[in-house]
Amino acid sequence: MELFVIRHARAEERDAERWPDDALRPLTRDGAQAFERMARRIGRWRPDVDLVLASGWTRAWDTARILRAHAGWPKPARTKLLESDDASAVAGIVELVREQHADARIALVGHEPVLGLLVSELCSGGAARVAMRKGAVAWLRGEPGSMALEGLLVPGMLRRD
Repeated sequence: MELFVIRHARAEERDAERWPDDALRPLTRDGAQAFERMARRIGRWRPDVDLVLASGWTRAWDTARILRAHAGWPKPARTKLLESDDASAVAGIVELVREQHADARIALVGHEPVLGLLVSELCSGGAARVAMRKGAVAWLRGEPGSMALEGLLVPGMLRRD
């Protein structure tokens, strides 16, 4: 299995007056543009993703839509498990990953701290701590629980198009 764990691109700062419901907080223009550049490169490198599961929160959903538009990945499917910021969601996401075909190429688009905890759980049973910066993509390969972290990309690494 190949798994791409993706934290949403850079979003607007929390502001209860502008977004009383934080789930509606959008990406910044710069964050979206930086992630578009990254998505184009990801699409050239890995155009063959089978499934994209994403949080329905605006900033994650829009990040998944950028992957569809610029990497050519499939239309995202909303997955409520990825909308949590509670560490207890990790077990459910791991189970969801385990249910997928062993040869699947899957992308998960969501939020911290859950994604960092998820990468740690999938690779080391939770022994390591992984911090996922905004717009980061962790590439994992193997069987859940003993996956190898093959790469970790952040938008700042890809300044040129």
